[in-house]
Amino acid sequence: MEVETPEHVAVSYQLADLGSRFAALLLDELIIGGVLLVIWIGLPVLGMIVLPSALYGVGLAVLIALSFLVMWGYFVYFEGFRDGQTPGKRRLGLRVVQDGGYPVTLRAAAVRNLLRVVDSFPPVTWLVGGTVMMLNASTKRLGDLAAGTVVVRERSELLLAADSDEAAAAGSDGAPRLSEAEFTALARYVARSTALDPEARARLAGRLVSHLAPRLGDDPKRVTVSLNDYLVRSHREEARRRAGQGGVGAGGSAQAALLLRRQSRAWGRYRQLLGLAGKRGLSSLPEADVTRFAALYRETSADLARARTYGASDELVYSLERWVGAGHNLLYRPGARSLRRLRGWLAGGFPALVRRRWRPIVLAAALLYLPMLATAGAIYREPARARQVLPATMLARAEEGAQRQAEGKGYVEVPDLYMPTMASGIIANNVQVTILAFAGGILAGLGTVLALVFNGVSIGGVIGLFAACGLDAYLFAFILPHGVIELTAICIAGGAGLWMGSALWLPGRRSRREVLVVRGREAVSLFAGAAVLLLLAGTIEGFLSPSRLPHAVKFAAAALFAALLALYLLTAGRRRSEEEG
Repeated sequence: MEVETPEHVAVSYQLADLGSRFAALLLDELIIGGVLLVIWIGLPVLGMIVLPSALYGVGLAVLIALSFLVMWGYFVYFEGFRDGQTPGKRRLGLRVVQDGGYPVTLRAAAVRNLLRVVDSFPPVTWLVGGTVMMLNASTKRLGDLAAGTVVVRERSELLLAADSDEAAAAGSDGAPRLSEAEFTALARYVARSTALDPEARARLAGRLVSHLAPRLGDDPKRVTVSLNDYLVRSHREEARRRAGQGGVGAGGSAQAALLLRRQSRAWGRYRQLLGLAGKRGLSSLPEADVTRFAALYRETSADLARARTYGASDELVYSLERWVGAGHNLLYRPGARSLRRLRGWLAGGFPALVRRRWRPIVLAAALLYLPMLATAGAIYREPARARQVLPATMLARAEEGAQRQAEGKGYVEVPDLYMPTMASGIIANNVQVTILAFAGGILAGLGTVLALVFNGVSIGGVIGLFAACGLDAYLFAFILPHGVIELTAICIAGGAGLWMGSALWLPGRRSRREVLVVRGREAVSLFAGAAVLLLLAGTIEGFLSPSRLPHAVKFAAAALFAALLALYLLTAGRRRSEEEG
């Protein structure tokens, strides 16, 4: 893949293949599995020793929250905050970048990883994602298509002859004996040899020795040292020969040789700053070093263009591409994320986006509420139909409802000790349901439609059954306090999925791929806001809804929550939007 930097210099990336991506995925899944084992085995044992019994409910709530964050946040965190590399990708030498070679943003990382739920379908097999990757020229899965990202292979830094102190000191030992292509292959092997699996290194070294030894005047069968040591030594000797003739960069061109000799020191200073900035971030450098780094980056970019024009060796061009690409990623990295920006987005950005994309949200609400009302009406008229829609546990709960109401018990009663556990579990479950509604949008919106209709039928069935049994107030006293916020959040997430899927049906004047990326990033912002609302709804469902407060108090709380939610979504951020407009 070749991209053009803002400096109008082309930089090439090697696309990651299907096998290496699945190997990285396997390593990451093993890490996740190990962390989950620690969470559910090690931490409970520690908690039994340290925590008093009164805090067991809080401890279980923390375990549920940690498990959810690990399963759904692992890939988003590492790719969004660690420059596109999870531990598995780092081990395999892979990186996620955006189309155009830019560093991946947090929103792009969120889009591509929330859509894992579709790519991994059927569960664990990754059949959908793997099939799409094989059919796509850039080896993209559905998450990459929606996020505008691509996975590339990290390139090993090549050893230039000018980098070798021995070469500079010793000068020429004669004319080079290898062609440019042969020496480039040898240099690449030496650069990567320490990272290769021993078996693969031995196999590759054998093939190289059998081809290169005759060119170097040696018999492959009479090499007395290890094949790897022979290749390293041969590379060093060939580099010395080339050092006296302009170095690796000569490529048969006097201009390329002059460029290498003239710019080697500048490249060295640039690479030194590149190493410091790569470890600690560009913002960690003093202002003078940042200015110097930017100037050297522009100079090295120009040198890359010159090296191509002068016909320099593949190795020199390859190395310059790597250095320019690394500097490009540092200079054009997204701005730092902060709590202040998050607060500003929640205070105005999210509700403004809800108002701007009200049409798909209203459509999602219709897909949820119309089946809900239709199912509730049908079962209210004929309660026997409930057996076709609802599970046996819900039917039994409706049968016991009258007795529980007579005894003064609520729809659900949870001991105070385990209320935090219930709240945590509810939040995790609701967010996962919302992820399904959002991610289904990548299937041209059809997955989102199915998720909304299915949930509407399920909720409507419960309402119709309890209403037929005369338990409507008994049920609504439990579901309304949290349901107002929860169902609104589901509609917003469903609208986000429909908005993303609309790119495939109604792309407008741009290509479907371009529109999918733009709408996908807006959609994930809507989903993030819906997830925050679900945190609030789950907290209410865990503490207020199952409490023994009078029904009138719960209905009043539900009305208050509905009014505050409407006020927030309809007015928050409006002044700022008008000023920007």
